[in-house]
Amino acid sequence: MRVTLDPMSRDDWPAVRAIYGEGLATGLAAFTNTPPQWETWDTGHLTLGRLVARTPDLSVAGFAALSPVPDT
Repeated sequence: MRVTLDPMSRDDWPAVRAIYGEGLATGLAAFTNTPPQWETWDTGHLTLGRLVARTPDLSVAGFAALSPVPDT
């Protein structure tokens, strides 16, 4: 399947949250069971480096986002 990479927008959040929830349901993705609300997720990720992968019909097939980490 051909996909394109686009900057993630606020409008993409419902699809991104659904994909994130599918990952959490495996029990392997994080120490939580449900994806956060937009405000929590938005606060925890950099505005730079938020990408979505879109299929030819423009649906979101995947995403990537950067989180800040301490420089220790």
